[in-house]
Amino acid sequence: MAHSLQRVGIGTLLLCGIGAVLLGLGVLLLDIAPGLRWLLLLLVGVLWTGLCLWHWRRRVRAYIEQWLPGVLERLGRVSGGALAVRFSEAEFPEELRALAAELNRLTGAVEMQLSRVRTLERSHTELLGTLAHELRNPLFLLRGSVETALDSSDPAQREHLLQKSLQHIARMERLLEQLLELSRLESGTLPLRWRSIRLAPLCTELCNHFSLLAAQHEVTLHVEVPEELEVLADRDRLEQALANLLENAIKYNRPGGQVWLRAQPQEQYVLISVEDTGIGIPPEHQERVFERFYRVRERPVQGSGLGLAIVRHILQAHGARYELQSQPGVGTVVRFWLRR
Repeated sequence: MAHSLQRVGIGTLLLCGIGAVLLGLGVLLLDIAPGLRWLLLLLVGVLWTGLCLWHWRRRVRAYIEQWLPGVLERLGRVSGGALAVRFSEAEFPEELRALAAELNRLTGAVEMQLSRVRTLERSHTELLGTLAHELRNPLFLLRGSVETALDSSDPAQREHLLQKSLQHIARMERLLEQLLELSRLESGTLPLRWRSIRLAPLCTELCNHFSLLAAQHEVTLHVEVPEELEVLADRDRLEQALANLLENAIKYNRPGGQVWLRAQPQEQYVLISVEDTGIGIPPEHQERVFERFYRVRERPVQGSGLGLAIVRHILQAHGARYELQSQPGVGTVVRFWLRR
């Protein structure tokens, strides 16, 4: 709307002023007694002022009624849940256009918060469903192994079944430990113990720890870290993140594959990367692999879906930038940057 309340008021004021001047001149020109002339002039002025105010009120009311119904209609739609509705500032008087901008800002903020709540609700539902599925499978297998062991009279078979039961129990323990760890990381209740860490001993120790798993998968591990290179981090959390990355790089590799754990200085940061020659991740999954319980179904080996989610939260707690690059059939590399 091009006009404003101020312009309506100015127009009415000018009209009233011109009319008052003309009426005043007419009264002054009347051939009557001076006292009566001034009394008549005062009476005419009061009546004319009242008439002008009434006229101004009508114009303002008509002006407001042009845009207020549309605004009320939009507000009704917003209150009904149509949060995508926005108010056009051009439809408001100039004096109230800041109100239109504020209404749009508040509506956008409510829409964003509601979207977050819906996303959290979906995530909560997915989490419960996935958790029930993850616990049901090992419990079902555990029950079958125990029942078979109780019915078996062969000591060797009973021992084998009990060993399998221990494996199922260990799987459930690992899943619950990862869930608790992820919960503490997401809630921010897991404080970081910052200190300067030499990377070479830590990386060598990790590769020695995973040497047996690498041998089982026929994968060769390589460490390329300068001896004196240091980063500022929580040693336990950094070790946990690197362990998760190395485990994935080994498990999703191919026989005869390679894994490199590298670190190199870059100004005030240190670039750390874990690269493999494994099966890779399809492009449509790469943006979501850091979500909890998200797994690429095409992979022959299925994990808990929590490892990379834990890595993401650890890196975010360190304020570290990270990236993933992968090509199916070629391999995957995860890079992140820590302060020196």
